Amino acid sequence: MKKPKIGLALGSGSARGMSHIGVIRALHSMGIKPDVVAGCSVGSLVGASYATDNLDKLEDWAMSMSESKIRQFLSLNINASGFVNALKLQELFENTIGLKSLTFNDMTKPFAAVATNLSTGKEVWLKEGSVHEALWSSMAFPGLFPSVRKENDWLVDGGLVNPVPVSLCRALGADKVIAVNLNADIINSYEIIEQDNPNNSETSEIKKSNNTEINLWEKTKAGFHKAINMVSSDGSKIQEPKSIDVISNSIHIMSSHLTRSRLAGEPPDVLLQPRLTDVGLLQLYKAKPCIAEGKACVERMAEEIKFRIQNN
Repeated sequence: MKKPKIGLALGSGSARGMSHIGVIRALHSMGIKPDVVAGCSVGSLVGASYATDNLDKLEDWAMSMSESKIRQFLSLNINASGFVNALKLQELFENTIGLKSLTFNDMTKPFAAVATNLSTGKEVWLKEGSVHEALWSSMAFPGLFPSVRKENDWLVDGGLVNPVPVSLCRALGADKVIAVNLNADIINSYEIIEQDNPNNSETSEIKKSNNTEINLWEKTKAGFHKAINMVSSDGSKIQEPKSIDVISNSIHIMSSHLTRSRLAGEPPDVLLQPRLTDVGLLQLYKAKPCIAEGKACVERMAEEIKFRIQNN
C-alpha cells in the first residue's frame, strides 16, 4: 500500500509560533517527517526555515532573544506603516537565517505560505518566486508590519483569512495533515496576572516573565505619549495612536473564532493545540518554554498521532 504523503499546517500566533519548532522536533523523534509544509504568518517563517534546512538557525536566534533585543525592533512610527521596525528585523533575518536570496525552487520539500489580499479580502497562496517576499507578505500583521505590494495588490497577514492553512496543505498534495493551532486559548490570555500560583509548576516558566512583558509595554506606550507633544505640519497636535494592545488582541480574538470555523469545515487528521496562554504578542524571549510546550503537546498526543497518521 502506498505510503500517505504527510502535510504539516503551521498556524499564525506571533511569538507563540516558536512552539512550532518544538512540534517539528518531537514529530521527528517519533519518526514522522512531513513531506509538505504550509504556513501562515509566523508559521510561514518556521515552515520556510524547516523546508530550507535552516530550522537550527531560527531556533538559535529565537533562544538568543531578550527583552532588550526585542525593544530594538520597536519604533514610534506615526505614518502608520507599522509599529515594528520591519527593515531592521528583515535585515536580522537575512543575516541570521539566510532566507532572502532563496526561491521556492530552493526548498528541500514543497512549501507554501498564505497571505490576505487587502483589497478583496481573499486569501492568496504564495508558492513561487522569492521566499523572502512571501514570508513578509504572510507576516504583515496590521499595525505591526507594513503591507507588501505584489504587482497591483497589497498583501497582509494570512491570519486574517486562514490562520491554520489545512486547505493549502492538502492543495500541496498532502494525504494526511497535522495542523498546529496556536489560537485555542487566546481569548483567555489577556488577563494581567498579579502573582504566580506557586503550586502551578506546569506553567510557571512561561508566567514568570509576565512582569517583564508589562514593563516592556509600559516603556513602549510611554513613547506613544511623547508623540502627543509633537506638532504636525498644519500646526495641530498629533492625536495619540490607538493602543497596540487593542489592535493585536482584537485581531487574535477574531483569528480564534475564524480558526474554529475553518477547522470545522476543513478538519485536519491531527490537531495539535499547544498550551500558550501566557505568551504575548512579541514575547520572543519566551522561546525556550514555547519550544518545550510544542514538544510536550506532541508527546501528549503521541498515540493519537500514530493512529491517525501511521495507520492507513
